[in-house]
Amino acid sequence: MPLILLALLLANLATIAFFGLEIYLWREWYLHKDILADHDYARNCLIGAIAMLLYLLLGRSIIRMLLGKKRTGEDEPVANRFPDQQQLQRPDGSVIHIEYGGIKGKQTIVFIHGWNSNSMQWYYQKKYFGNDYHLVLMDHPGLGKSKRASNKDFSLEKLAADLDAVIDFSEAKDPILWGHSMGGMTILTFCKVYKQKLSSIKGIILEHTTFTNPVKTAILSSLLVTIQNSVLKPICWLMVLFSPLLWVSRWMSYLNGNMLVMTRFLTFAGTQTGKQLDFTSYLSAMAPPAVTGRGLLAMFDYDATDVLPELFVPTLIIGANKDRLTKLEASIIMKERIPGAKLLTLQPAGHMGFVERHQEVNEAVSQFILQTRLVS
Repeated sequence: MPLILLALLLANLATIAFFGLEIYLWREWYLHKDILADHDYARNCLIGAIAMLLYLLLGRSIIRMLLGKKRTGEDEPVANRFPDQQQLQRPDGSVIHIEYGGIKGKQTIVFIHGWNSNSMQWYYQKKYFGNDYHLVLMDHPGLGKSKRASNKDFSLEKLAADLDAVIDFSEAKDPILWGHSMGGMTILTFCKVYKQKLSSIKGIILEHTTFTNPVKTAILSSLLVTIQNSVLKPICWLMVLFSPLLWVSRWMSYLNGNMLVMTRFLTFAGTQTGKQLDFTSYLSAMAPPAVTGRGLLAMFDYDATDVLPELFVPTLIIGANKDRLTKLEASIIMKERIPGAKLLTLQPAGHMGFVERHQEVNEAVSQFILQTRLVS
């Protein structure tokens, strides 16, 4: 969300600075290597240049080892997809990538991922629910394998329309909608725009998400609100303008570990394994900066406050006590305003709680879905 914008910018700037230092050290070595009086200086520049090069290429492994926690017997995530995949052509020129797993004919869970990621983020959920449900996963436009709209529309209404189309196209049976972060915002916008279709939705899971402009529900919200128009929006447009350059820098940040550092302190609580940290950072590196920027601009206009008291679909809200991108207070407010909603608070966990505490999340969701069956 907005803090991701600043974190990615900082990681990119750090990487560019390191790369500049790398060039400077090689240049200094080259200029002084044949000067006898500067022999020691040239040697030190060479050592520094080699060390910096190794860090730029291999720093990720060191950071992952330092920031990851060992868990005995932990199933480590892998970025993969189900073999059964389809492309849904949309009227605006976008193409939504859909993949299917689990058992066809069973109740459907539709997964909607967060921004700056893609549907591969649901690794643990795919493995847990695949034996008992039909799973439908979609990539937001411009992310994963989906193509962005020709009119470059990333509004929440556009994303909600895509979700509606995916539900119909996949012939989802008694669908449960599960959204993380931007995915949860997409679900709430769907509920706001397509109220007439809510009778067919059997349950909603809103994980680490918010009901209003995420600037207002992140840490440092007062500061972020103040600088939204003067700082955050211009940065978003710069990301759009310089997207190719920033994408190269983003991948360099992933390789040298800068992105892993930002990912750790923004989205995890400290109990994540090194592989979980690397997995989340890798998916983030895949997102084009132009898509990140345009999506964040769309979030500034998001508000689903009015739909909360009108939402009579069984709802499970999942929040985390150390979520810096979406404070727990947002989950509490949604729980209070959505009739009959239930709240699960993960402790300790951050914005990627469904990865960090996947077993607890999956068991709670499984119980929630069983209860919705009894109610219906």
